[in-house]
Amino acid sequence: MKDQSGKQVFSKTREYEVYDFHFKHNKEGYLGLNNWDITAMDHVYDALEPGKTESFTYVIPLTEGTKSVDIDASFVYKYESGQAAVVKKETKKVEFTK
Repeated sequence: MKDQSGKQVFSKTREYEVYDFHFKHNKEGYLGLNNWDITAMDHVYDALEPGKTESFTYVIPLTEGTKSVDIDASFVYKYESGQAAVVKKETKKVEFTK
């Protein structure tokens, strides 16, 4: 979030993660090909369920005389280390009056 002069006044990042891990305690897998047997994976899910939403409320103190702020929100898919794609981006300008 930036004020009317372009100064950043707030920033927040929330990450959701989904991982599949193969642990030795899992079954041997088909023909011993453990790494290719998806039923031998433990699924770790810390993400939004499909079709679900999430919302947060933040109180951001602004300096006196702030006339407006530009709010940018992005949903970014990180598909591998150092690689990402913006799925959705929204921008909103909020103007303050006396």
